[in-house]
Amino acid sequence: MARRQSLRVRSAARCLAALGMASLVVKQWSGPAYVVKSAWEGEPEALKEYAGVVQGLEPKVALPDLIFDRGDGLSFSVKDGHLVASYKGQLGEDTSLGFNVNDEQAWNADLESGASSLKVRGQGASLDGSTWEAATSGSADGLGDVSLQYNSDKDYKLTVVNDKLPEIAGTSLSGKVTAQNAGVSGRLEARRDLPGNVGLKWSHENAIGDYDLSHATEVAELSTDVAGGDAVVKLSYENQGLGYEGSYSRGIGSGSGAMKVSLKDGAVGYNVSYADNVKDLADVLIGVDTDGAYGSVSASRKLVDGVDAKYEAKARANFDSESAPQLSGSLKLSNKLGYAQLLHSTEDKPKLRLGYEFNVDA
Repeated sequence: MARRQSLRVRSAARCLAALGMASLVVKQWSGPAYVVKSAWEGEPEALKEYAGVVQGLEPKVALPDLIFDRGDGLSFSVKDGHLVASYKGQLGEDTSLGFNVNDEQAWNADLESGASSLKVRGQGASLDGSTWEAATSGSADGLGDVSLQYNSDKDYKLTVVNDKLPEIAGTSLSGKVTAQNAGVSGRLEARRDLPGNVGLKWSHENAIGDYDLSHATEVAELSTDVAGGDAVVKLSYENQGLGYEGSYSRGIGSGSGAMKVSLKDGAVGYNVSYADNVKDLADVLIGVDTDGAYGSVSASRKLVDGVDAKYEAKARANFDSESAPQLSGSLKLSNKLGYAQLLHSTEDKPKLRLGYEFNVDA
């Protein structure tokens, strides 16, 4: 049986090649655009091991795609190391067909007509073992936008969305219902503007197949402008527990500051940070959160014509006295031929990384 299958595969490959060479008059050629790259990493003293460095820098090439196109929908190509015959065309005014088969007899077909689609995947000449996925969408008066997805495993997903439910006392409503094999999930969202330029948003949502109201997730959110910044207060009920969160952000000088305080499952969390681009020379971030203080610096500049330098550093000091401060950084010099990067941190020995990467367009 294995020998017969092998013969069929080789026969299919020869048929594909013969079909491509005999019937394909090339009208369009898509050249092999691909990337060549490699990298070596080690401690600086390892540079003495010349053979190991050169071996580590051996090029790694992703096989490029070659496409020969007749211009009438039929094409012959090499993709991921396989010969592929493809066809794209119209079956009607609004119906299109796409078909692909490779040298291992793996094939797929895509049909699209208006808002409906059908995708079929298979192996060999028989439809046995093939799989398919279908989808269609539309709208229903008074209900909303409706979409349906289903497949050969008898899984389905029906979704109804209505963003324009009738307003109630100046409150805008929207809803979404999703039905699957495991059950139904629903989400209702309400939005309203309150006096004092305060926005209110509330939502209620249940998990698929869980209809116990005490298990639903509810979120209420108030947002407004305060002293030139954005302030948000959020109250949530999730997993049968209450959660609180407050945040505030605004511009400070040439940068921006942000603050967030939360209470969930009895634990208090906070994060205060400031980010700035210092005179267009470096991006700086400093902050304090529940675990400790942190910061980062990133700077780039051109050293000489064709040579660029980039430096990045990160630091964190935890409030936990058992944790030592952590510091890491990297300096990278690069040009069109390649790059050299020095990496250092408090946890590892300094390392040197050499590499190159370039694109090839035919």
